[in-house]
Amino acid sequence: MSESAASTSSRPVTVRIAGRVLTTWTHCEVGRDLADIAGSFRIEYLDVARSDALLGADADDGLGEMAAIRDRDPVEILVAGKVVLRGWVDDVLLRADEHSASAIITGRDVTGDLVDCSVNPIGPGEYRNIRLESLVGTLTQPFGITLDRQVETGAPFTLVALDQGDTVMGAIEKHTRQRGVLVTSDGVGGIVLTQGGTTQAPEALSFPGNVRAIDVRMSGRGRYSDVYVKGQFRSQLRPAQATLKAGSAPLEAIPSRSGASPSNTSVEEAASCRYGHCVDPAVTRYRPRAWMSATQSGGSVATQQSGNPALDAGTRGLSGVQIPAWAAYHGGTRHMRRKRTKPREASDPWTLQDQAQWRMRSSRANTTARIYVVPSLATASGDLWLPNQLVAVSDSYSGIDQTMLIGAVTWAAAPEGYETRISVVDPDVYDLTGDEDHRKPGARKSRHLTARSMLGRG
Repeated sequence: MSESAASTSSRPVTVRIAGRVLTTWTHCEVGRDLADIAGSFRIEYLDVARSDALLGADADDGLGEMAAIRDRDPVEILVAGKVVLRGWVDDVLLRADEHSASAIITGRDVTGDLVDCSVNPIGPGEYRNIRLESLVGTLTQPFGITLDRQVETGAPFTLVALDQGDTVMGAIEKHTRQRGVLVTSDGVGGIVLTQGGTTQAPEALSFPGNVRAIDVRMSGRGRYSDVYVKGQFRSQLRPAQATLKAGSAPLEAIPSRSGASPSNTSVEEAASCRYGHCVDPAVTRYRPRAWMSATQSGGSVATQQSGNPALDAGTRGLSGVQIPAWAAYHGGTRHMRRKRTKPREASDPWTLQDQAQWRMRSSRANTTARIYVVPSLATASGDLWLPNQLVAVSDSYSGIDQTMLIGAVTWAAAPEGYETRISVVDPDVYDLTGDEDHRKPGARKSRHLTARSMLGRG
């Protein structure tokens, strides 16, 4: 790949900085990741404007007309004629010696501001009876970011309480998780409310085959046997009027506590002592992890009346004996196999149990990285690989033969050529609804390939 201006016009990657085409770039990477929300880029280029000024040279080839790139400059990147990112330069890294000058710029798409900036710094701090899409639209409107709702978002929130110090994206993600909705960036100026794996990739991934190289990392460090999410919200079952009211006459007798109505203590406890619990049966030793929900949002009468999930025998101790949970992993039950947590039903209210399920899946995803390198920027049909697509993967080396979810895509252009790096995860990693848990056995094919099958022996 030549660095001259004459050859840049034929490049399948176009970089515009502050409205002008950058012709002197030598390496460009741009990508989107479901885990990071905002898309990002990294560009290495020959800094002709500063280099000419440093060396006292006259730029007679027109390249010196490109003004020196500065942080906060607007950026637009096209791959195969399609705009994949609109954003801003975050960082400029310069290097120079007595012979030359070069530079690296990095940045994110416009949703990066939602990741950095505080939510409603001067209020309001609460919203009542508001739907998720209305909340997201209200919080992002000051940044000029569009919203695309692709799925149903459930019932309105009874109360949305914004925590001081929360970022905009932190507040959005906290509430989308409570409605089983995945929030992503489209890379070009908007965010999308969707679900995991709603579309199919244009091609399958095969190694050997259309994949040139793979990079796999597997670790058990981030997986936990028991995942808890704990929190509280304001009781939605308090009486409309205060128990003590100024000017009212005293009661003639002490109220009776008999009857089917729950006591005030149990009603308050149902709101203030909340938790969700999820078991990962693949972790065969005791490794608990608890997260705090850290929000007053999400409380509703249905949630409060649903109660906390019942702990399984492995969590409470064998045969219902009240002994520490870790005892279930020792002695004669060293290799016990715990049951998978029952998935949610469509009629279930959204509770901290759903957040616990999400935490378990996302923690599991972070322990395994499978990156497949395809030696082109687009498929044979001209379509781009995109995040959140389901893709069939056949990998004879690491033993994968099943449908996976594309979690991240990076388009890379360098002097050596062009390639797409595709990171895949299990299909249910970003499934916040538990729909994947209801699939019948055999719906997703997964097998470990033996050395004999890899060599094609009978």
